[in-house]
Amino acid sequence: MSRDRSKPQKGYSQLLQGNRLVSARAVDVNCHSKHCFEIARAIRNKTASQAVELLESVIRIESDRIDIHRKAKAIPFRRGNKMRHRNRAGPRSLGHRKGKIGPGRYPVKASKEFIKLINSAMDNARHEHEDIEPEDMVITHVAAHRGQVSKGWIPRARGRASPSNLTQTNLELFLEDLSDDIEEEDEF
Repeated sequence: MSRDRSKPQKGYSQLLQGNRLVSARAVDVNCHSKHCFEIARAIRNKTASQAVELLESVIRIESDRIDIHRKAKAIPFRRGNKMRHRNRAGPRSLGHRKGKIGPGRYPVKASKEFIKLINSAMDNARHEHEDIEPEDMVITHVAAHRGQVSKGWIPRARGRASPSNLTQTNLELFLEDLSDDIEEEDEF
């Protein structure tokens, strides 16, 4: 399921192989690519309904600010969370969250974009295959890549300007129905 690296990449980063496979893409989404990468890692190999339930529990932090740790669930952040510049002010290690996940955060905006993407893939499954239950399909591939950079400027004093660039994110997701494979193995 890997792509041909001798050709330029257009479209998905994986080949669409499988007879019960649906896909969805979101191009130039306005959210942090690091947050999207960590969410993609958290929802990989889960069913669509489990992934939506997890992401909705992350979004609960917006409405329930008073009691965060009882209702909201954090996404574990594995990359880029080590302490640097020990004696100076700067990026610190992320705090550990409840639930034995280690360092984590609550990426609300990126979670909303992933819920839209999963719902789009489930709608594609309903459209292409009538006999499949989209909520039971497994996320076999999910990826977040840096997208286009929209360049901007912030005016400063004395006629100067500072760059204010916005890096966007490209998301892709494959849902696959694995129930047929299990039934075929049971028959033999």
